[in-house]
Amino acid sequence: MTSEEIRRSAHDFRRSDPELLEEEMAILEREQNIEAQSSSISAVIAETLDYHYVPLRMGGNGGSTHKPSEGSKALIEREVSLEDLEIMTHKFYDLAFQDFTLDKFIRSHNDPHGSRFAKWIHQKLTGSNIWNMDRRSRDLTPHGVAGGRSVVIHDRSSAHAAAWYSPKRPSNEVGRHFTLEECRVWMRLHFWAMRESGVVEKSPSFADYYVRFIGHFVSVYERSATKFARESFRWSADSNNTDKYIQDGRKMNDILNVTFWNAVLDLPVEEVEDDEWPYLVRQGSHYSLDR
Repeated sequence: MTSEEIRRSAHDFRRSDPELLEEEMAILEREQNIEAQSSSISAVIAETLDYHYVPLRMGGNGGSTHKPSEGSKALIEREVSLEDLEIMTHKFYDLAFQDFTLDKFIRSHNDPHGSRFAKWIHQKLTGSNIWNMDRRSRDLTPHGVAGGRSVVIHDRSSAHAAAWYSPKRPSNEVGRHFTLEECRVWMRLHFWAMRESGVVEKSPSFADYYVRFIGHFVSVYERSATKFARESFRWSADSNNTDKYIQDGRKMNDILNVTFWNAVLDLPVEEVEDDEWPYLVRQGSHYSLDR
């Protein structure tokens, strides 16, 4: 596959998902504006805050696009700061760089992955312009990927294309998109990083919202992965799991090469049958943050 075909792959991926289309349209709209919006960054709050449920707000074409709400904005402005998000995302990449599965997708450890991810989360929850501003200042020098190809990494879609064509992947996997097992590894490490950063303890409301937020967004890469978001969060709470993962050479042997139909056997029946989560939480079925 040529560099132009990789660019086309990123373009097609962007066009296939309403979330990515929404991001592209928002970027184009904001780039016509001379004055960038200022982001609202709250001070760090030391004490643990009381839990309150904040639903995901959906909109756009067919109501399938995540939208910031007054509730999600308040989580960032009053409970979890950009600094907290950056601590969380930097911890995630520290874990991902060492992971047997995920590191193959990461072309370079030197890029500011954690900072960009934190800004993307901030913008998604508050409607700020912070990620767009960062994107406009990026180096547009083409980066080498597998097979002597090159790609310009300028947005989420092109970043994913670069990951699919990472030179660190085995030749028979180059170009393949993310699988269920890879999404599960990603979520487990990400929620582990959220715990290690202190965010879960500091703001149970944000943690609850964020698990549902990730449950929505992971479906962009693999639709069946949404059902495993809660399991991934529970996995990260048990030190026996994380200790065994490290002892196994940072490989998640319990989920690698496991099919969807075998994997769901380990989920609670109510989660397997719940097709409304993460958008609606059934009364009496709200999962505990301690599990």
